[in-house]
Amino acid sequence: MPNHSETELILTVLLSFRDFASTPKPLAGDISEKHPIDAVLTLLRGHLFQSVVGYFVNHRPSSSYAHIDDEYKVQDLLYCLLITALDDLQYEDPAGKSKGALTSTRLDLVSKQQDLIIEAKYASSKHLAKDIESEISEDIVKYGKLSHFNTMIFFIYCSDYTFPNQKEFELGFTDRHEIAGHKFQTYCIIKP
Repeated sequence: MPNHSETELILTVLLSFRDFASTPKPLAGDISEKHPIDAVLTLLRGHLFQSVVGYFVNHRPSSSYAHIDDEYKVQDLLYCLLITALDDLQYEDPAGKSKGALTSTRLDLVSKQQDLIIEAKYASSKHLAKDIESEISEDIVKYGKLSHFNTMIFFIYCSDYTFPNQKEFELGFTDRHEIAGHKFQTYCIIKP
């Protein structure tokens, strides 16, 4: 797992990107105050995540972030990126047991103010689209029983893998759902 100083470095890099672009705080601009979920979606759909990964590849090749090879590194980078738009963002929030579940689970990223869950996924030649599809389907059912959120975003990063039918996959998991009377919206974003 990456160490604390690397996380601080990531935050510094993200802040330098923000300063370079002369974007006022928060990074997502005025939209984050009016529509924070829209700000998060804009950040995730943009190219900033890949820019930060590229920074580490080109300028910090000895950093563990120069090669994103697991879900935890994706979570770390997402956290550092999104804390600029969601000041209450929590990392690995224990969700407790959902109705009918035998075990408790940890939500990757949570904003309680925005009733938002963000799940990071890592796709690779060893962890294929069908594996991700199965995980997301399970997450929708499992987390859909938690009534304390209205929006769930699945962010999938692919480093050495070409995700098949990317747009169709994103559209297939961007939808309204209702589970046990709880209505919520899901979004799916895939970044190569």
